[in-house]
Amino acid sequence: MAKEPRPGFSKTRLAADVGQERAAALADAFARDTLELAARGPWSARVAFAPSDAGAWFEAAAPDTLRAPQIGDGLGERLAAAFTAAFEAGARRCLAIGTDCPQLEPSRIAAAFQALHDAEVCLGPAADGGYYLIGLGSLRSEPFDGIPWSTADVLRVTQERCQAAGLGVALLPEEMDVDDGAGLAELRRVLDGRPGVAPRTRALLLRG
Repeated sequence: MAKEPRPGFSKTRLAADVGQERAAALADAFARDTLELAARGPWSARVAFAPSDAGAWFEAAAPDTLRAPQIGDGLGERLAAAFTAAFEAGARRCLAIGTDCPQLEPSRIAAAFQALHDAEVCLGPAADGGYYLIGLGSLRSEPFDGIPWSTADVLRVTQERCQAAGLGVALLPEEMDVDDGAGLAELRRVLDGRPGVAPRTRALLLRG
């Protein structure tokens, strides 16, 4: 799930702290590092992009990855549509990640797929109360229904919806995502302990 890194469109909260041009440059690095991560493992990668006219940017950034615009009015509808497309294309297990956690490593993605052998749902908790990853072992609507998106209750309510539906949930280790200047400072610290991860983001942060 990715937005084209346009000034004033992507990373708007971060832009309030670092300016629109800097935020767009960081969003560009985050997106490219995440697209590279998605293409590095023994799985098929798909990009659900926004806005709908961003196809050219994603074709250039990820020419070998399946691409389609996001469908739906809100995040829940857009996630559900992306999962539907993947499962209808033949996926047996499916994960969705965004581009706010460029520090993710292929081993974390592999661990999420492995977790879906035993659980119907896999969630990667984010430090702000949301999640940086959601995985499904089959197409289900419950994880996306009635979720208070963009709040600190996203993870909790998602777990409650899944548990009420009898879906087993596996949790991955917590990660921070980058929404503002404080998150950016924390990302610098995290990347110091993960050499080789997110090379474009790392290079941009090193340039100040």
